[in-house]
Amino acid sequence: MTAATAGLDGKGASIRVSTEGSTVVIAVEHRLDAVAGQSLLRAALDAIESQQPERVEIDLRALQDYDGDGAAALAACRSLGTGLAEGLHYRTGRGPGREALLVAYQDADETGEPEALGGPA
Repeated sequence: MTAATAGLDGKGASIRVSTEGSTVVIAVEHRLDAVAGQSLLRAALDAIESQQPERVEIDLRALQDYDGDGAAALAACRSLGTGLAEGLHYRTGRGPGREALLVAYQDADETGEPEALGGPA
């Protein structure tokens, strides 16, 4: 397993990237807001381009708090996994990570475009 810190914002949110075989795991810890969401998107894109994994997993189990912008970033990550052999997946437990994921997809329409990202309501 390899690991690298992809970003740390001033509010204590951290994004950690590690590799488990052909899977890239991106752990979001503490808070997921607009700044951390942008770091998450950047980390996911960089990992996919540089490592060409078969699968990406976003680990939300250590998430303690989130806002709407952070949840929207989770939905935006979905399109990044479309070209991967095993796609994009999320790791959650009970609590804020699971809640953020549910919020991220609650406004998805039939085309899969979340309202939070400019898709039709």
